[in-house]
Amino acid sequence: MKTTKTKNSFNLKNKSKIAFQLFRLISKSFYKNFRGPIFTYVVPVFFTIIFYYLFSSDLVVNKGSAILGYVVLPCLTTIINLSGSIVEWKNSIFLKRMETTGISRKTFILTIWLFYFLVGFSGVCLELIIGLIIGGNDVIELYKNMNWGFFILAVSLICLMSIGLATLLGGNLNDEGANQGIALMIYFLCIFFSGVMLDPRLYESTTALRIFTYFIPLKYPVFLLLFSQYSDGDWKNAGFNNGIWDNRQNPEPLYQNFTSTWQPIVGAILIIGLLFLISTLTFKWHRKN
Repeated sequence: MKTTKTKNSFNLKNKSKIAFQLFRLISKSFYKNFRGPIFTYVVPVFFTIIFYYLFSSDLVVNKGSAILGYVVLPCLTTIINLSGSIVEWKNSIFLKRMETTGISRKTFILTIWLFYFLVGFSGVCLELIIGLIIGGNDVIELYKNMNWGFFILAVSLICLMSIGLATLLGGNLNDEGANQGIALMIYFLCIFFSGVMLDPRLYESTTALRIFTYFIPLKYPVFLLLFSQYSDGDWKNAGFNNGIWDNRQNPEPLYQNFTSTWQPIVGAILIIGLLFLISTLTFKWHRKN
């Protein structure tokens, strides 16, 4: 029994060392390529500053809420960064000879998922700080009144969904140009029609377009994110959810995207599970010439 315990302990320690070294290797690859840091930190901050000043000027109250959607932009850039990184790894000598290094495919994919999950959260933390700098007291009031439990859950779901989309895309493509083109299309489609970049009330007044947004996977966790701004909120009174700009002028909802919190949560979890299942089953490890 002692020998078995020692052997199991040694294997766990050895696997942990391999995973740690692999994590370092992935980290070096990410920061060595300018695409990763620029899309994760620079581009989201640029969008946040520009669009915050553009849209917050039209709000009479609760101006800080104008910044909420932009906070998760670093998570969505994972669609571009991770899919491109997977294609590069697939075309590299390392991944082709990975099994000879003692690194299993499972360890590689789990490690790269963990790394980009943490990177997404680090970008969100930066966005929260930028929000304080440019929004001042308005953003401080937003943070005070937020439901941080819903916020963290929403960010986690957005990160996981972006990772699932990126893995599905990068795992089935070998050409870097095609991958970047499709990834950018998905990225912009998601940020404009999920509620991240534009207030849903700007485009959901059209029934057909509102129905179309339900096919945008990121809509579900993003609506949970937007709902997190209300510490004691109600979906019936959430303007982004029912199309009302001013409750005093028009208290009756024009429509309702969701009626309860469990709906976007369950929807997001089901989509994430499906994405990870399909991407795992269809992942092409080697480029076929």
